[in-house]
Amino acid sequence: MNSGPNIISQAFRSVLSCWKYFFGIVLFLFILDCVNMLYDIDNSITVAKAFAEAGVVFYVCLSFLGLDVSSKENGKKYMGFSLRFLFLLYVPVIVASILVVALAASTLQGAQPGTGYFMGLTMLCVGGVYFFAMFLFGTVFPARLFGVRPEIGAAVGRAFRQAGYLIPRLLLGVWGLSALSFVILILAENLGIGSDPVTSAGVPNPAGAMVLVLVKLTSLFSLALFAVIVCRAYLKDLRERGELPTRDAEVFA
Repeated sequence: MNSGPNIISQAFRSVLSCWKYFFGIVLFLFILDCVNMLYDIDNSITVAKAFAEAGVVFYVCLSFLGLDVSSKENGKKYMGFSLRFLFLLYVPVIVASILVVALAASTLQGAQPGTGYFMGLTMLCVGGVYFFAMFLFGTVFPARLFGVRPEIGAAVGRAFRQAGYLIPRLLLGVWGLSALSFVILILAENLGIGSDPVTSAGVPNPAGAMVLVLVKLTSLFSLALFAVIVCRAYLKDLRERGELPTRDAEVFA
């Protein structure tokens, strides 16, 4: 583990330690978006995207915790890790999206809301749920790999004990980078560049492809930053409670 205080530099170092996996995931998601542009299969690739994004958190956590990213033994943990990521972070967001649409339809009773208003409301609610899920369950991911108190209930307790550490860093770091990727998309659309790597006719769009790659790098790095933040909060809590194994105490001092 890198013990420097800067979480951004630690995230960079952790990504560099598992760069083949990180950039492989960037490429995979880029190809998925290209396929989606041509065949409009957005709903069908949601789970594939979730498993890919879980991979970023998985490999960055392994790297940060000083575990072997190429170990077959650690690789066996990927499926269980990804399922937790899917159910703890993705499912609450999907449920929130459905509830927002249902409540809006019930409240408006046939009236047509402005597109901007509806999108703003949806993003605010879904973003709030996603942030709360990250805060509440985030430390379960390093715990799953490190093997000390990996239960979901234990993660919830840690979240409240380490709230002062987690909340500002998740807000300013993870949400800040997520917002930056959204801003890049909006700017590209307003400049007439867009973010489509290919047109609907199948013609390559190099400028749009570059925008999409930049957005993917920014959003996936926000997940790498998330992984570093929850790893540090997890280890901090173990140390404060005297639960950090003696063999690791000096390494994570």
